[in-house]
Amino acid sequence: MKCTGFLILLVVLFAWNGRVRAIETAFDIWNKFGDGGALPNDPERLNEKGISVLGTTNQLQDRNEGTITQLKNLIDNYVGKLLSDLPNTRKKKRRQALQESLQALTGLSLAISPLLKILANIKNQEEQLVSKLNVQNEWKFWAAAKVSRVQDSTKGLRTAEAVSITENFNNRYGLRLRSCVGLFIWNQIRFNLDLESSLNGLQNPTGQLIDATEGCSSVKAKTCRRDVRRVIDGLQNAPQNLLSLRNKGNQLEDIQRQSNQCVDKTLKEYTEERVEVERQLEDIIADYRESETPNK
Repeated sequence: MKCTGFLILLVVLFAWNGRVRAIETAFDIWNKFGDGGALPNDPERLNEKGISVLGTTNQLQDRNEGTITQLKNLIDNYVGKLLSDLPNTRKKKRRQALQESLQALTGLSLAISPLLKILANIKNQEEQLVSKLNVQNEWKFWAAAKVSRVQDSTKGLRTAEAVSITENFNNRYGLRLRSCVGLFIWNQIRFNLDLESSLNGLQNPTGQLIDATEGCSSVKAKTCRRDVRRVIDGLQNAPQNLLSLRNKGNQLEDIQRQSNQCVDKTLKEYTEERVEVERQLEDIIADYRESETPNK
């Protein structure tokens, strides 16, 4: 599926759910790739945009991490309060309501916790990935130094040839690096958009459950249990949805590891082939000097 097709799909999905802000977020992120939400064809733009996209996606990921942390703290704090209140709750129906609320909130906390670990793992691996991608800056300095040497050694007559060799070499490996990280970036954006949507849909019912449970002390026991169960019914699918996100997060970690391995392999082959490129550049200098010898 092309990037533009994915954007259209996002528009349909989020418009259906009335989530206009999420549409804008998707466009903002994808536009970082280049015009029209497509990956740039120019390797020079890729060197800048590839890392820029990772940074932009991390902003969304950081927001998700903050939301999860706040939600988990809210749940865990109230679970502690419930554990304290339960021994002093005598009426059976009210006690049942508190126990059911405790069970639901504990389940949510347990389902949310692995997502924090997954996001932390992704961030740690990504720091390594960005560091490796930044090596392309060194490639530019290397190419400039080699072209300068050829220019000085051939009085500028073979400079264009050196530029062509070094540019083609660096661009070819730059495209390979883009290929290494493209699938990861795509899936990272999709995962974080799905996660953001799920978290936004989880916060209100969780707050309502806490409010309903907290209000039990001021209503009849039967009303308390009814109100709590009504909110819990709205959270029935939450654990399964969070488990699905956890599985997607694990898959994203696998894709990220593959991206890192691909980058490592590409950089290793670049280093090996660069020796041959340097030999070609030295041959240009030697060839020029040989051609100039009879004139001396």
